[in-house]
Amino acid sequence: MDKRNYCNALGFIATYKPLDEPLLFNEMNSRLDGIELKIRGKSSAAFYVNDYATAVEEIHKESFVFLLHIHPFMYKSDICGKRSDFDTYASMLEKLLPMLALSEKIVCQCRIDSAVPKDYSNKELTTLLADFLQDRGYIISPQDAMISVSLTVYDNSAYMGISFLEDNVSDWTGGVLFYSKSNDVICRSEFKIEEACKVFNVQISEGMRALDLGAAPGGWTHYLSQQGVLVDAVDPADLSEDVLKLKNVKHYQMTAQKFATIESFSQYDIMVNDMKMDTNQSVDITCEMSEQLRGGGICLMTLKLPKSGAMKRINIARKVFGRKFETVMIRQLYYNRSEVTICAIK
Repeated sequence: MDKRNYCNALGFIATYKPLDEPLLFNEMNSRLDGIELKIRGKSSAAFYVNDYATAVEEIHKESFVFLLHIHPFMYKSDICGKRSDFDTYASMLEKLLPMLALSEKIVCQCRIDSAVPKDYSNKELTTLLADFLQDRGYIISPQDAMISVSLTVYDNSAYMGISFLEDNVSDWTGGVLFYSKSNDVICRSEFKIEEACKVFNVQISEGMRALDLGAAPGGWTHYLSQQGVLVDAVDPADLSEDVLKLKNVKHYQMTAQKFATIESFSQYDIMVNDMKMDTNQSVDITCEMSEQLRGGGICLMTLKLPKSGAMKRINIARKVFGRKFETVMIRQLYYNRSEVTICAIK
């Protein structure tokens, strides 16, 4: 595939969390020229666009906060929701073949975003497309694919396209991912930091030092310690007994403000904050504590959003972080709820 194939795109599918649809649409309307809403699903929408290549470039220049996943579509077809649609999907895929090279590793990503029941599943669609391509000599390799063949199905229409996987914002279909909850996981919040490290490409290695603000019950501390990181966990509340038993974890049972008055601490490689408090206060505390970060150190923080004025709070946080950090990235991740995640590099 060549990125010049993006010139063949009629538009794109954007996936998001339903409650944040207005926020994402505002972001897109303010930054993308010539977009036109075509259809809405339950958690995604199809847009026509004049120049998809330019749209992708703009999205990656500074990621949209509330965009989970995106893929272009080169073809759109009407469907009925019956298994006879399979012929339609095969015909759409046949038209895409000239854009694909036999040597390229491909993943097929299919998603039904419809309020109308279909006689088939996402898995069946994925198998259909993968088998179609394999029968024609193409390499299906989800683990190390660079090219995505994407299909999104709505009530009465379907949209298919191809793209470089790295351009889709998330490697996962529709930005939906699942980490299996093993017995080792302390709480759901571990998935948030695991996803954040992947999305923001945070490299964690054994022997690093980390400061966890608002650590209880210890999910983020647990995740970091499992990577061999030495963690100072700060929270007046109790940590999980499983976390307290870890040799590379030290619990400071006090507030972050109290901890800030303690002297003679080495600088940290990474600082994290998943505290449940007012966004402005949490941002101020984090930026004050950033003095404990070494140059090039990384801060990961969740910003708990109010029911109204979310973008105002996000913009304030971006501005305040910008005074202390060289790079500031803000995204709503799959495992975020009413919050976004900030990744800042000092």
